[in-house]
Amino acid sequence: MKQSVDFSSYKLEDYIDDPKFISWVTLPDDALDLFWKQVQEDYPQTKSLISEARNIVLSITIQTENMSLQEQGALWKTIELKAGLHQKKQSRTISLWLRAAAAVLLIGTISILSLFYYSKYQKLEISTSYGQVRSIALPDGTIVTLNANSKLEYAKNWDKTKLREVWIEGEGFFKVNHLHRSGKIKEAERFVVHAEKLNVEVLGTSFNVNNRRGLVKVALLTGKVRLEVKDDEKSPVNLQPGELGEYQEGQTSLIKMKVYAKDYASWKNGELHFDNTPLTKVLLLIEDNYGYKAILKDPAIGNKKLSGTFSFSTEDALFKAIAVSLGVSIEKDSNKHQLIIK
Repeated sequence: MKQSVDFSSYKLEDYIDDPKFISWVTLPDDALDLFWKQVQEDYPQTKSLISEARNIVLSITIQTENMSLQEQGALWKTIELKAGLHQKKQSRTISLWLRAAAAVLLIGTISILSLFYYSKYQKLEISTSYGQVRSIALPDGTIVTLNANSKLEYAKNWDKTKLREVWIEGEGFFKVNHLHRSGKIKEAERFVVHAEKLNVEVLGTSFNVNNRRGLVKVALLTGKVRLEVKDDEKSPVNLQPGELGEYQEGQTSLIKMKVYAKDYASWKNGELHFDNTPLTKVLLLIEDNYGYKAILKDPAIGNKKLSGTFSFSTEDALFKAIAVSLGVSIEKDSNKHQLIIK
């Protein structure tokens, strides 16, 4: 960019009135950076004035794009006061440059604010592939073990005065950091896991959440949790250790039952526990965790029941153990990602 202006006579209001200057402050690029760097090299006396003008522009905060006339008037006044200007009868009135500056500021500061809010409130997404188990430490010290084919979302920057919350799809085991010590529970001491429409609120607790195929299961190992269906006016359900809460998509009621909760979280230790479980259900679990779709050569095979605890280091070891236990043949087709069972 070539300079066609004599900046030696530029005053504070001239910079704020200059669209090129406003663009440089609010939406800089390489060409504008080079231009204004050259200005300061050619006119060294302008450096302090340019710095002051930049500070004025950057200090203006516009909260919304649709401003009322009253808000616009307040904006003009703010810029005027910050620039140390007073309305005088001039060939070019202050109102003109104020409006010109604010028009460009509106575009620039909205972009800056969008970037600020995105950075502050953006969510982190942690996911696992088929067959992968991963542990994550949340900003508050809570540990989440994420099962295969699962996803966890949470805010990148946690506000220490606000609710702690995460969103899960798939399955995860939570060991929540206990922040409440005494007295009334503060907002920041609460911890909520969102699984579809089911909200799981906890204090200091370890529990397993399985959110797959429209069915959410919450197994409580220690502590206490409260289950609440979004937009449901019914009383929430409280779980005690050794209890399981279930929520089926499309229903409004929660089911609570006694279980051996550790079996629901055994996967994080490389084990799967089955108790007279039909092979059809076992194969759904394999599909969820490893991505293999089962092809039964004889549908009756699906009625076979599986019991026991299976330790495994690889998917092949698991498939072989199931095949031996049930007396069936399981052939893995890696190309089609299928299991042929006969």
